[in-house]
Amino acid sequence: MTDLDPERLLARLRDPNVDSAQVATEAGVPRAEAARAARLLVGLAKARAEEVASLPPPLAAALVRAATAAGRGDLLAELASAADRGLAKDAKRGLHLLRSRGVPVPEPERAPAPAPAPPPEEAFPCFASSIDGHGERAVWIARNVPGRGVEVGQAVVSDVLGLLELQVGVLGRKEFRTFGRDIGARGSAMGVAEVDPAAARAWVAAARRLNDASGRRVPEGADAWLGRLGQPGPPPEPGARVAPPSPEEERRALAASGELHALPMLRGWLADEDLLRDLARKLDGIAASPAPGGERTAADPAAADPAAAAMAEAVAAWLDGPRRQRLAARLLAVADHLVALADPAHAAMAAAAARALRAGEPGEAIPFARILVEKAFPGRAAGASPERPAPPPPPAPGR
Repeated sequence: MTDLDPERLLARLRDPNVDSAQVATEAGVPRAEAARAARLLVGLAKARAEEVASLPPPLAAALVRAATAAGRGDLLAELASAADRGLAKDAKRGLHLLRSRGVPVPEPERAPAPAPAPPPEEAFPCFASSIDGHGERAVWIARNVPGRGVEVGQAVVSDVLGLLELQVGVLGRKEFRTFGRDIGARGSAMGVAEVDPAAARAWVAAARRLNDASGRRVPEGADAWLGRLGQPGPPPEPGARVAPPSPEEERRALAASGELHALPMLRGWLADEDLLRDLARKLDGIAASPAPGGERTAADPAAADPAAAAMAEAVAAWLDGPRRQRLAARLLAVADHLVALADPAHAAMAAAAARALRAGEPGEAIPFARILVEKAFPGRAAGASPERPAPPPPPAPGR
């Protein structure tokens, strides 16, 4: 390949005795590009800046020389702002030459100054309560409203029915700071923790989608409010915040999972009301029956403690596949929440109980699940003795 200066290359492009293949070889460019440059040169009066700029650099430089000779100041002005610095420099040189000859030329287009970046939107914390035994939780989502203050939406969501309630109001920044301090101070008692804003929006959006399937009425204004929050991402995977345990840690956490019922946020968790009502009738019948004979008691351990046997049967019957999955998902959500509340020990217990439920472990082998039934009947649970006192009486079953 022979290096050609723009003037010589321009002459070769104009020479009818030199074909595009020769120009391509001498300039070191594809033949198709050499042919295109020749066509642009013939129609230079109508050539556009983007066509010239897309040529290989040697050919583009030659076309700039031709545009200068033809007085195409408009073309040169556009090329003066080309991304290729060499091409832009050649075009500016051509403009300068035209001006020195007294040819009026337009000023090169200047790239518009970049718009100043918008100030980062002020971020405000979001909060959520722990999920309860019915699969419900409260979520507080804060959003900056320029010129007005902080919009706070308080939503109650259910993992079965969807978005249950929504209240939206605007607070001043000082009021919101007070609100945040108050809710944080009550967090340990109410089970409320600060949560990732993206997760809070995803939970509410996921709950809203459940309304369509459950038939639950959507609170007025909910869709407009969700639209103002922006497109949410997928909800975080439940239990993702809990550190993976070793097998021994998992065993200990599962064995201790009954301790979760002592936490304020989990004291109200009970098995389903229908099951507890049926079990109560069965236990009343057992209490009214005469005690079994000694030989039968020795041969049949269940007959020795029929109340305990009835409870064990109730736990096993209640924990069918769907209930296991639902209870496991709720426990994993509780585990994440306990991590947010800086309680990793109880978080590990909740996660271990959830994994045991999903693995199909018997309900009797999962202390947390077993006590969901037992604590509704203090004094009647298996082992309710001075050595193992029954749990304190919980609130009455139901809403």
